[in-house]
Amino acid sequence: MTLPSPSEAAPEGITLVITERVRPGQTEPYERWARELHGVLETQPGFLGLNVLRDRSAPVPEYITLVRFDRPEHLQAWRSSSVYRTALRELPRFTASEVQYREAAGLEQWFDQPARSAQPAPPLWKNVLVGFVGVYPLILLFTWLSGPVTQGWPWWAAILPSAFLATLFLNWPVLPLLSRALRGWLYPPAPHKVSN
Repeated sequence: MTLPSPSEAAPEGITLVITERVRPGQTEPYERWARELHGVLETQPGFLGLNVLRDRSAPVPEYITLVRFDRPEHLQAWRSSSVYRTALRELPRFTASEVQYREAAGLEQWFDQPARSAQPAPPLWKNVLVGFVGVYPLILLFTWLSGPVTQGWPWWAAILPSAFLATLFLNWPVLPLLSRALRGWLYPPAPHKVSN
């Protein structure tokens, strides 16, 4: 097991992306272990929340956990804490391969490279395009749904419900699902070199 190492500070908030492949038959003990750890995590200074993406359909179940903190210093304090380090000692009992750690800022977290891949992150224009494809239908939907309630409100207030709901649903589950569905486009296979 490789302990996550610090990276350069992100300007606004930071997310630790953890990819774990759990041995078949160990998913229930692993999830109990994770729930206990997440319960402790909620008490930490600067903690903003977490999401867990589960893929139990694969031969080796994969879990991607996104742990969000307001500042890199608070994330580093959690990673350096005795509680976290003690919990990490138990992790090899459940995992089938090396655990992967990566720090990300903003929406970059949803465009993490596929596990066990050396490919770089997608270019910015692809991230922006996927974000637009995700957010535009949400804005249309929530503007239409909230229209009867916000009728007669000032224009700046009338867009608040749809903006809030679109942001909420964009982060979960729209962007995670889109990034998985478009993985082949976001991470195209490298062209094979023709040998002479």
